[in-house]
Amino acid sequence: MTAILIERRQFVAAALAVSLTGLAGCATPVARSGSAVSPFLTASATRVGESEDYQIAWQATGVEHVAVHAAGSPIPVLTGKPLAQGGGAGSVTVRNIAPGTRPYFTLAPDRGAPLVIADRALHLSSIANLRDIGGYRTSDGRWVKMGLLFRSDQLDRVSDADLKALEQLKLRLVADLRTESERAREPDRLPKGSQPLILDVAADSEGSLGGDMRKAIAAITEGRGVEMLTAANRDFVSLGSARRSYATLLDQMNGAPILYHCTAGKDRTGWASAVILMLLGVPRETVMADYLASNAFLKAKNDRALEMLAKSNSPIDPANLEAVMTVRASYLEAAFDEVERRYGSFDAYVRSGLGLNGEDIRLLRSTYLQ
Repeated sequence: MTAILIERRQFVAAALAVSLTGLAGCATPVARSGSAVSPFLTASATRVGESEDYQIAWQATGVEHVAVHAAGSPIPVLTGKPLAQGGGAGSVTVRNIAPGTRPYFTLAPDRGAPLVIADRALHLSSIANLRDIGGYRTSDGRWVKMGLLFRSDQLDRVSDADLKALEQLKLRLVADLRTESERAREPDRLPKGSQPLILDVAADSEGSLGGDMRKAIAAITEGRGVEMLTAANRDFVSLGSARRSYATLLDQMNGAPILYHCTAGKDRTGWASAVILMLLGVPRETVMADYLASNAFLKAKNDRALEMLAKSNSPIDPANLEAVMTVRASYLEAAFDEVERRYGSFDAYVRSGLGLNGEDIRLLRSTYLQ
């Protein structure tokens, strides 16, 4: 893999004009997309630390040249001077992207379909667990489109600057998976142009999942947090309110950008993401990796909460609280086990539990896969 350092000169909605280091004398290949099949096996775009630099890397099969273009939207860019070029495998560092912009990078191969990728993280300081669930490869070689489906934690503490950044996503809907008491206590701050959609996953729950804070605190204090979240994940499959909520979320997915969230963005939101990605054909191990990524995204936020707990007179053991502030593979596996127990397979759950038919599934895949 050859690393190519690119210094930003100007970022506009259509493309980035840049100067390249180490590419003098190289011919620019013409990208062709006559085939609908993507040749890319892996592809990623990741911001480098706290800088405004991005690392783009890819691996493709049956390809001699890949041109890299950039833009401020997820629409593929195939014309104009590319940022860089490489072979079947490449690595590019794009330097000093303008703050406040979210770049999308088009990987244009000389054979096969182009691929648009972006950093999955939105890097907004007041929304710790906000990320794009696009950019994952499916079992049949397609990719989940980016810029359309976003998962998040609570939106009541969004700063004014981050609210403006959310507005750039052009969200049609913000689906709130929380309970009535959570919504009353911490109401969302919504970006302009978006509409709220209330989907109370736990409305039918009689336990801590339903917002009974006394039961939740008692369970955590007694060290039953793992038991509580394991049961909650089963409820995401079995509760009527959960099935209705997740079915409605899928029904509202029409190709316009949407965001869905709960409080931490890891449990109710985690199952929503698992359902969507599995439905689109993303391998289960990738789905699990996306689920477990909440631990990294929430670490700083959780560390602050644990520090405050240590300074208080709370009877809760920090170790007991940590079990409910994070996610574990066993939590998500409990939901999948409940799917198997009740429906026999994930496909049967989608059809019988969530009410989707073959045409619904085909339409979702044609809308959200590239």
